[in-house]
Amino acid sequence: MEVELLLTGGRLATSEGEVRGSLAIDKGRIVALVPAGADPPDARRTVELAGALVMPGVIDTHTHARDPSVDRREDFGTATAAAAAGGITTILEMPISSPAVSDGEIWRRRLTLVGPKAHVDFGLYGGAGADNVDSIEGLASAGAVGFKTFRTPRPVGRESEFVGLVANDAAEYLAALRMVARTGLVSVVHAEDPQLLVARELELRRGGPTSDARVHARWRPPVVEESSVAQSLELARAAGARIQIAHASTPHAVDLVSRARADGVAATVETCPHYLFLDDSALDVHGGFAKINPPLRPAELVDGLWDRVRAGDVDVIGSDHSPFLPEEKSPPDGDVWKALPGAPGLEAMLPLLLTAVEDERLRLDRLLALTSGNAARIFGLAAKGRLVVGADADLAVVETGGPWRIDPANWLTRSRDTAAIWAGRQVRARVLSTWVRGECVWEAASGALGPAGWGRIVRPSAS
Repeated sequence: MEVELLLTGGRLATSEGEVRGSLAIDKGRIVALVPAGADPPDARRTVELAGALVMPGVIDTHTHARDPSVDRREDFGTATAAAAAGGITTILEMPISSPAVSDGEIWRRRLTLVGPKAHVDFGLYGGAGADNVDSIEGLASAGAVGFKTFRTPRPVGRESEFVGLVANDAAEYLAALRMVARTGLVSVVHAEDPQLLVARELELRRGGPTSDARVHARWRPPVVEESSVAQSLELARAAGARIQIAHASTPHAVDLVSRARADGVAATVETCPHYLFLDDSALDVHGGFAKINPPLRPAELVDGLWDRVRAGDVDVIGSDHSPFLPEEKSPPDGDVWKALPGAPGLEAMLPLLLTAVEDERLRLDRLLALTSGNAARIFGLAAKGRLVVGADADLAVVETGGPWRIDPANWLTRSRDTAAIWAGRQVRARVLSTWVRGECVWEAASGALGPAGWGRIVRPSAS
């Protein structure tokens, strides 16, 4: 047998453990894992990996490129280029755009627009809100990978980007969940209680403008998130829907999911690197650049979240990559209320998480589950997420050891200038190359980026 590509001399990270050997790839798929010492098949091309770690490419369950929107922030080309540089081989892109992805026709138009720009594979969410319940099944038929719902008010000045994405009260979300349940897809929810948010904002705003970024954490204390998580889980139970809690920031939010799952709710939970590697002291250091929803939490809650990650209670880690312009993160008048929430993270996520493995805070098999295996299962991406024969050859080749420092000036995202929370941070891993369906889409040594348009849309199979 002759294959198209042989990656040889690597350390293969499988769910059964690390194996030294080679990967044989043909027609974009893994056709053999060859242990060291065994004879590999002949190959038209051989790449020597010199002991580098080969792991399944990351499936990022939570990316915001927002294309079409404000191209100076990001577009699908720069977002997927950044994903490639970060060892991410599939992004699941949230439906915030102009227009918001609220029906099947908009979804199809968006696919036509972003597909030619994509450097890595991608799925597109649809919105499931109070004002598009009748469009949910059409979004599923078009090919949506899942649905996103915000339990928060539409942001002032960005209302058009959130059409079909918001279900504030329980009756609205229950109606949306019942329709999502008919599709069999996942409802991913941004869970923060709108009534608590509005009341707390009115109270805090009486003090006028402020440059104290801690006001953001005071505005959105844990109860704002946890009360909405609890209600959302109960509504999913009533609807018979599959639900994933997005960007959980507290241990109790994770515990609520664990209890609901034990009681038979089809519930999963995601967290993000910023909730694991930062605490609320970053608000003092970085101001609006550390403003994220939900907010960064105190160090003791960060430690508790790590405990849940190690225990297997957290299902996936997504970047929640959220690009903005520097002046949007640090308004000229210094009023932190005006700073838009979110931070870039596509190129930081895997080096940070692998550093946790190097520091023995996290086992490698747990990392593989959190970054690829569980996401493939939850979203029905049968060909993704594992180093097994028959799977897509989606790979991140990484070097561990270091140390190195994160330098956003070298990032490919357009939002590199808003990455203050990661700039200068020491890591013990870096991405050497990224492969999507057997094609090298990023090579760090040369800075070579794969062709735009190589990335393909992924659609869910049976989950």
